[in-house]
Amino acid sequence: MSRSEATLEELFSLLPELEELELLRLALVGIAIPDPEREWDSSSAYATIDKRIVGLPGVERAVAEAEEGLHRQVTSLFEGLRPILRAFWSGDSVQTAQCLIDLGDHHEQEGLYRKARHCYDVALSLSLPLPDKSSQILALRRIARVAFALGDLHQAQAYYQRSVELAHDSGNIESEIIGRTGLGNVRTLQGQWAQAEHYYRTALELADSIGDEEKLQLERAQLYNNLGNVSTRQMHLDAAESWFEKALALWAIIPSAYDRAVCHHNRALLRDAHGRRAEAREIYHQALGLQIPPGLWSAIAIDLAESYLRDGLMTQAEEWGRAAEERAIAARSPYFLGRMYQGRGNIARASGDEGGFIFFEKALQIAREKEYPLLEGETLVDYALLRARTGGAEEAQAYLERAREIFAQLGAIHELARAEEALRELKGGQELAAAAS
Repeated sequence: MSRSEATLEELFSLLPELEELELLRLALVGIAIPDPEREWDSSSAYATIDKRIVGLPGVERAVAEAEEGLHRQVTSLFEGLRPILRAFWSGDSVQTAQCLIDLGDHHEQEGLYRKARHCYDVALSLSLPLPDKSSQILALRRIARVAFALGDLHQAQAYYQRSVELAHDSGNIESEIIGRTGLGNVRTLQGQWAQAEHYYRTALELADSIGDEEKLQLERAQLYNNLGNVSTRQMHLDAAESWFEKALALWAIIPSAYDRAVCHHNRALLRDAHGRRAEAREIYHQALGLQIPPGLWSAIAIDLAESYLRDGLMTQAEEWGRAAEERAIAARSPYFLGRMYQGRGNIARASGDEGGFIFFEKALQIAREKEYPLLEGETLVDYALLRARTGGAEEAQAYLERAREIFAQLGAIHELARAEEALRELKGGQELAAAAS
């Protein structure tokens, strides 16, 4: 019997796990819509993207779009290969390495991190014997950036450290500043905020040592953003305010809506830390009003939703959770989808509805398939809180123990402490229940 539509879950089950079909999967995600026949079904509140539907005309358009996109990728690949070969034949090894890095940059901008990594690896290998270390330093930083994006924090740290040491030995101050900033970013994601602050401060000291405030303005402003963030995390709230004031003064003259939104996002987190959640939400809204990519918009919106949640404003929390979902879908980014479903799971858990497990399950699926270990660990901790409350203590314990392993492997000490505390509380509750029986 013929059919008028199919769910994404059904369509994805038809597609072999081929890298060439990734564009098609993303295209289908972009056009799928909620099933209108389930609009008033109570289960629709917990429908993840898998349950969205696509009709045959939409599928055919998505196939054509994906095919065209794949052709563009192949064409771009070979266009990028030609200057590499020409530089090699001319005997210019520095330019050859730079062309490989440029090709990697292109793949990275398309979200093709592993392809980008292959290009950067070859550039690094080619640059090792060169007396000019600029290409080697840049290749090291690019590898670190890709590792960071994929959640391999130990490898990101190692490559950033190598780039910093080489830049320092070469007297390349700007590269050393960028590398130290990268090291700070790794430490921030690991929850090692005092060390992150050290790296950011040393980078800023290097920038100040140049003696020209007109130079490196973008790098300075980003460092102010980062220092404000880690100061907030350490509850040095007055210092955080000061850093954000410095950052905003520069974002007023630097045309980067993305970085300005990041600054507002971090300022909102600061207001939340102060307990001034109404002010925090005003700042979240400022950030969301800027022209920023849908992925960043989704990340800010889910934090806004969780801010409403902390004040018990469930209607607004659910509204912004759904808005975050739409933008995450538009971003065609698995990471932002996973983070959004983690947030929606928290909202559902807070409402006392057990159906929220569906969101946690989807976040875990994405995190595992796309190899986002930090997101997997964070989701496991949140999911465990739901399972413990709904009678699944053994399952919750398994989730927390796995999260603990992940955080220990990543060196994420803050998240590790959170998982261990949740595990202690769970076991304490089990012991009390056993004693009472």
